[in-house]
Amino acid sequence: MSGRVTSLEQAKPQPLVHPCSLSTQGTIPLPLLFLITKQSRAPVRGSAWLEFARSRAGAGAWAGAGQQRGPPLSSQPCRALYLFAKSNNIPFEFKRVELMKGQHKSKEFRKVNPMMKVPALEDGSFLLSESIAILLYLARKFKTPDHWYPSDLQKRARVDEYLSWQHANIRAKSSDVFVSKFMLPVLVGQPLPPKKLEEIVEELNTVLKQFEVQFLQDKPFIAGSEVSLADLVALVELMQPVGAGHNLFEEKPKLAEWRSRVEAAVGPKLFEEAHQTILKAKYMTPDKIPPVVLEVIKSQALKQIGQA
Repeated sequence: MSGRVTSLEQAKPQPLVHPCSLSTQGTIPLPLLFLITKQSRAPVRGSAWLEFARSRAGAGAWAGAGQQRGPPLSSQPCRALYLFAKSNNIPFEFKRVELMKGQHKSKEFRKVNPMMKVPALEDGSFLLSESIAILLYLARKFKTPDHWYPSDLQKRARVDEYLSWQHANIRAKSSDVFVSKFMLPVLVGQPLPPKKLEEIVEELNTVLKQFEVQFLQDKPFIAGSEVSLADLVALVELMQPVGAGHNLFEEKPKLAEWRSRVEAAVGPKLFEEAHQTILKAKYMTPDKIPPVVLEVIKSQALKQIGQA
C-alpha cells in the first residue's frame, strides 16, 4: 500500500499542474500555491518553486520565519494534489503565484484558467481546473496503483460517492470551524459568540458521525481494504480544524485509527511535510498581513459563517 509508481512514461510530455487556493464559492481565498509541470522529454522531478504567496512581512510569515522546511501547503486541495503526486512519483514543479498581489488575475494565468481560480492543470494544450478533476486525471494518465481509483465498479462507486458528498459536508463544515476558531479570533480579532461557535462545532460533529456510519463503517478505508483518493481528500480536509486547535480526532477512536492508516499508506514523513504549515497556523499574526487583505478576510469569513 505504498502507492508508489516504479516507472514513468518518460517519452511523453508531462502535465503542468497549477495548485490550490480555496477555489470554491463560499470559502476563504487564502494566499496559497500553484503547481505546474514542465513539458519535457525527461520526467521533471518534484522541484524548487515552493513559495507561499507572501505578505509584506516577507517569507515565512505563515509558518514562522526560518521554521519552514517543506512546501507551504495551507490549502486542503493543495495538500491532496501534493501528496498524491509525491506518493506516486508523478513529475511536477511548483510555480509561485501571489494571490495577495492579484497574480491569479494576470493575463498569463488567465490563459491557464479564465475563471482565475487555482488549482489548474495544463497538459500541453489541455487545461483543467478543480482539484478532484485533476486528481482523477493524474490517476488515469499516470496509471497509478489501482487502489487509488479502483477499476472494480462498486469500489470506484464508493470513491465517487464520497467525493460527491464531501464538498458540502466534510469540506464545508471543517472550513467553518477553521474560520471560526482561527481566522476570526486570531487574524480579525472578532471571535464569535460562544453559542454560535458551539453550533458550528456541532455541525461538524454531525457530518463526522455521518462519515463514520455511512462511508467508513467497519472498513479500514472508505472503499474497502486499501487507501483511495476518497480517504486522501477526506483526511486533508479534516486536518484543517486541527490546525485551528480543534482536535476532532480526540474521543473518536474509529476516526483516529483510520487517520493513522491513511497516514501510513501515504507515508508518515510525507504527510507531516505536507501539513507542517497548517499545523503551525498559530504563528500567523495580523501584523504580517496587509490591512486591505485583512478586510477582505474579515468580510469573507463573516459571510461564510452567516455573520455578515
